[in-house]
Amino acid sequence: MTRVAIVGSGITGTTLAWHLVKAGCQVDMFENGPEVPYPHSPQFEAEVLYANQYAPPTPIFPPPLPLDIKNVSQTGDYAGDLQQERIMCVGGQATRWFAMTPRIGTEHFRSFSLYGFGRDWPISYEDLESYYSRAEAHIGVSGQADNPFAPRRASPFPLPAFALSYQDRMFAEKLKARGIVTHTTPQARAREDYDGRPGCQNFGECGRCPVGARYSPNHHLELLRGSERFALHPNCLVRRIIVENGKGVGVTYHPEHGARQLEHPADVVIVAAGAIETARLLLLSKATGIHSDGLGNASGQVGRNFGMHHVWWNELSFPKPVMPGRAGPPTLLSHQFTLPEKDGGGGGMTVEMFDGVPQGTVLAAGRRQYVSGKASLEALRPFISKRALTVNAETIPSDDKYVALGDKRDRFGDPFAAVTYKLNDFDRATYQRAQRLAGRFGAALGAESLSPGPIEQFWSAHHHLGTCRMGDSLHDSVTDSFGALHETSGVYICGGAAFPTVTPLQPTLTMVALAIRSADRIAEQLAG
Repeated sequence: MTRVAIVGSGITGTTLAWHLVKAGCQVDMFENGPEVPYPHSPQFEAEVLYANQYAPPTPIFPPPLPLDIKNVSQTGDYAGDLQQERIMCVGGQATRWFAMTPRIGTEHFRSFSLYGFGRDWPISYEDLESYYSRAEAHIGVSGQADNPFAPRRASPFPLPAFALSYQDRMFAEKLKARGIVTHTTPQARAREDYDGRPGCQNFGECGRCPVGARYSPNHHLELLRGSERFALHPNCLVRRIIVENGKGVGVTYHPEHGARQLEHPADVVIVAAGAIETARLLLLSKATGIHSDGLGNASGQVGRNFGMHHVWWNELSFPKPVMPGRAGPPTLLSHQFTLPEKDGGGGGMTVEMFDGVPQGTVLAAGRRQYVSGKASLEALRPFISKRALTVNAETIPSDDKYVALGDKRDRFGDPFAAVTYKLNDFDRATYQRAQRLAGRFGAALGAESLSPGPIEQFWSAHHHLGTCRMGDSLHDSVTDSFGALHETSGVYICGGAAFPTVTPLQPTLTMVALAIRSADRIAEQLAG
């Protein structure tokens, strides 16, 4: 039986494991973080249901790993905390996500050819279309084909869409009158019972869904536990990829983060540990000859081309209550502006009417020492007349956006990753476009005021991409379109690390589609 070792148990790694086990492979999955209960009700109870019982801050679920096991350095213009954004546990980032799952548009696979910036992908939308459909079925996407800017699809969504709320329907009419087209949002939360998951009750806590309606990789991991061909190794730090005679043959790892180092043999090694940790593992996996600067790094591209989404928040204030927070992730959004402006006017972006109130702000108000419930409600009253408008923008790589090995070291003496991220002229032009669009939306909706954040006050949405980009050539990329390293057989890089560009669309569905495609190729090659 062929043996596959997967490093990382997030949505990409779990998708690969599910399809490779079904294809008859023996899969061992290694995760640096701990197991977490599924469904994620303890997470919901700690951070939402009983949060008012804790002095700030509320408990972090799962508890953070020790700083000599998980750490990162960062310099540059990003004010967010990359250490907190990288969720290391069984299931990874998708144990707590908003589950927005659009497809990347046809043009975004050819940004350099069409617009002169970024890089063309070595794969087209048509190559990926059938895998998008399989990905939507795999994670249970609810949606409808009401987006005129979405690419062609050959099959319907597996589940019906979440309808717009009353307020969002009113917003949509006002925006349409001003020439702005809106539509619903495809989401990986079940509109009705699906694949053993319950239908969504729509009470607005999708990031910490306690019932399993919103997709989590742990859904399929629980199903895999019954297979003799699958083994999960939590709390295991994978330290190196073993290469012999130009082929990946296994990994070295430390079970329970202890001093004992073991070797695990494998016919194929797949790294799906996120853009930052994937680059770190390849850079640490040095050997004499072609791998002296790290595995897969003959072109010097490992760690380069790092990118993040730039999500800018704008607070809209209205003269009358708009009652936010009554639904889950954004259901009203526009892909009308996902293509870049001409003549350097900025990159593409999605614009979302976020139907929620920032929980941290609400909890901060609620924790003040009020003498009555009435006083607490009065403190929260201003929020009912506010809505957040978010802009999710594409970015392009530059020499000042990269991941390298830093000075901080783990308990075994290996350097942690160090991230440098500095804004470039393209980013500044994109921010100016984002502010123009926010003002246009605010005026169309009749907002009394709009409070934008400065350019540096952006959020990555936990979308860390690049560092091991796919391409056709060993000289300027790390992998081929299936994730196989150019220079070493038997080693695959899957997930966001292989993205050549950061498009305006959320990347997760594309990661799942690419994982299914790679699993098919790996299973086919292992079968001979």
